[in-house]
Amino acid sequence: MGCIAEDRSACPHPRSVSVRLTVCPDPITAVTRTTDEEALRDLNFYLLDADGNVVQHRYQSSPTLRFECLPGNYLLRIAANMGRDLGENPASEDFTVTHADEYDMLPMSYEGEVSVPSSDETVTLPTVEVQRVVAKITYNISVAPDAGDIRLHSVQPVNLPARVPVFDPGLRAAEYTAGEIVGSSSQTLTGTFYMLPNLQGEVPSIADQRDKGPANAPADATFLRIRALRGSKVLDYYIYPGGNNTSNFDIRANTHYRLDIMI
Repeated sequence: MGCIAEDRSACPHPRSVSVRLTVCPDPITAVTRTTDEEALRDLNFYLLDADGNVVQHRYQSSPTLRFECLPGNYLLRIAANMGRDLGENPASEDFTVTHADEYDMLPMSYEGEVSVPSSDETVTLPTVEVQRVVAKITYNISVAPDAGDIRLHSVQPVNLPARVPVFDPGLRAAEYTAGEIVGSSSQTLTGTFYMLPNLQGEVPSIADQRDKGPANAPADATFLRIRALRGSKVLDYYIYPGGNNTSNFDIRANTHYRLDIMI
């Protein structure tokens, strides 16, 4: 038993324990694993005691951490692929990820409790799986055979959270932005982008996917704006991804959304 939450003056001064911990990425939901999505470039590792004090901090590229601490229960926080050392006592804004049209490495994080038992040998903790802070969106847009006079013009993701905290990615964003406009002049358009999570919840009144549009969607729900041309006429379509095709508008971290869209 540790004395982390007790008066340490009453403790029998236990010896520090040598600890070994390995970090790996948690497989992204429903996605074939790829090199970029699995890469761990750097780790900011924090071990906090019961009072919220940082007792260990490491910044390193190796996924295996070795450190010494007193036996006891701790809160473990890991922020991966942040691109810099966040320091011993970072401010809350240091744990923030901002939107990018392209990511060299996907930001990842882990937060959970760990227990370090007393031991004369090195304690090997269970492998920690960090999860991606971003969601992956893949779209396949095509024109129906009976609408052959329509040509696709562009697609753009709209209402993308501008920034989120890595340890609370489900928090509603205070600011939103739009993604890149991808152009086309054919009847098919495919692409992939990453975005920060955007949990906009349920609209139970929507029972038909044809009603999942601007009139019924939450104001900050993420959508794809698809622009097409029929002769000289401009056509706009709004597609809202989410947990289903009707009432759900949640875009969750570490999840892959595949959209097959027919105009």
